[in-house]
Amino acid sequence: MTSSSASLPRSAPSAQGVDAAGVDRLLDALEASDHELHSLMVLRHGHVVAEGWWAPYAADLKHLVYSLSKTFTSAAAGLAISEGRFGLDDRMVDHFRELVPDGVDEKYDRYLVRHALSMSSGHEQETLDRAAAASQGDLLAGFFAVPPEREPGTLFCYNQPTIYGVGRLVAKTTGGGILDYLRPRLLDPLGIDEAQWMMIGDVEMAFSGIHVRTESLAKTGQLVLDRGRFGDAQLLPEAWVAQATSLQTENDAAHRAPGAADPVDWQQGYGFQYWMNRHGFRGDGAYGQFIIVWPEQDAVVVTTAETVDMQGLLDLLTTHLVPAMSGAGTTEADGALAERLAGLALPLPGDAGGTFEGAFDVEVGATVPGPFSSGGSVPGAERLEVSPIADGWLARLRGDGVDVTLPIGRGAWAAGEWPAPEAGLDAVPFRSTAGVDADGSWHAELRMIQTPHTLLVDIEPGGVARLAWRYPPLRGDGPAGHALPHRA
Repeated sequence: MTSSSASLPRSAPSAQGVDAAGVDRLLDALEASDHELHSLMVLRHGHVVAEGWWAPYAADLKHLVYSLSKTFTSAAAGLAISEGRFGLDDRMVDHFRELVPDGVDEKYDRYLVRHALSMSSGHEQETLDRAAAASQGDLLAGFFAVPPEREPGTLFCYNQPTIYGVGRLVAKTTGGGILDYLRPRLLDPLGIDEAQWMMIGDVEMAFSGIHVRTESLAKTGQLVLDRGRFGDAQLLPEAWVAQATSLQTENDAAHRAPGAADPVDWQQGYGFQYWMNRHGFRGDGAYGQFIIVWPEQDAVVVTTAETVDMQGLLDLLTTHLVPAMSGAGTTEADGALAERLAGLALPLPGDAGGTFEGAFDVEVGATVPGPFSSGGSVPGAERLEVSPIADGWLARLRGDGVDVTLPIGRGAWAAGEWPAPEAGLDAVPFRSTAGVDADGSWHAELRMIQTPHTLLVDIEPGGVARLAWRYPPLRGDGPAGHALPHRA
């Protein structure tokens, strides 16, 4: 199955020097691991040689890719710089004088666009929470109120408001949003027509929040592998791609704040919103969203996933896929891999076949506190009513400001929607399934299908309905907070 915007050529693995048996071994390793993949796409010599989606995820569904969003903001910055709208050595404060507070720390006088793009603002820790607390309605104004501890350009610190500021700069100097600017220059030529982005006010988040299809990520990876060319068109300046995907800031132990520690592939250096790998470079987003580029192999690997061990996932991909690009391979292995990829599916909950229904008080798990949190995994949820239907159940969740009914499949995934909280936003799609244990307990998986996240519901006979995210979204305002601006 391919996405509706497919334009990348397809090829058998062996025709591009890829041993399909190596990809098959990767799938074995993934099955034996704790990593939950939602999609995988492998490109060699510009051709898709392996692609698969673990049902209920599918090629035509978008996926929240968290900090992979930064690669799109980086592209917008590169285009704007090439058009002379601003420069790498511009001072950020000069573009936002109206937001700079009185008594701003003098180190901001030396804080340049290049520092914002390379995560070297001089701060020793992430500033997002502090900037939000000081924002008075504008996150960038709040950022300027947080003094850097070090001189800009001397220290690596992963820091969301830095690239948010670059996104704001793109918007301010182009007269529209980041997507407005990218569509005619990049997205439309790439055939990326589905992109939606979470907003902060009337500007895209820039550091996170974009939702795109797997193939759109693959096109983006192929674009930077080919130095900004896609087909016959030079969509990104070649010099910009070279800068963005090469070392701009050291981020090993000697160039980080005291006490900061990360896995090995997070200490190989940082470009302009790209990480250096031990092999090649990558863009990445929380919970295993990857665009990995291996120039020596002329290859791109893309994943969407829900995993907390991102280094472990990188290790598996590298261990199995790099050797697979040795020039070996057979048509028999190609066919076996294609059949396996076509049948990928996540396991369904166990089901002993019993009946289940009732109304239950809700116990909601805690969420991650932060600037986008509003309390509990599903804010306002108080009561859950479970009613049987022909192919499963209807689950109605009610409470303060909450009244949502989702179909829950039995032995299958049922499609439903969480209503948008206000006009101008799209409903949040779900795919849900459940089963009944031998002891009468009911276990449901409610997958917020355009994100990495799954809401688990567990009810024991006579008990309460326990709601908790398997791994919590990085914004804590529940499903309603993931409603996206409607595309015209």
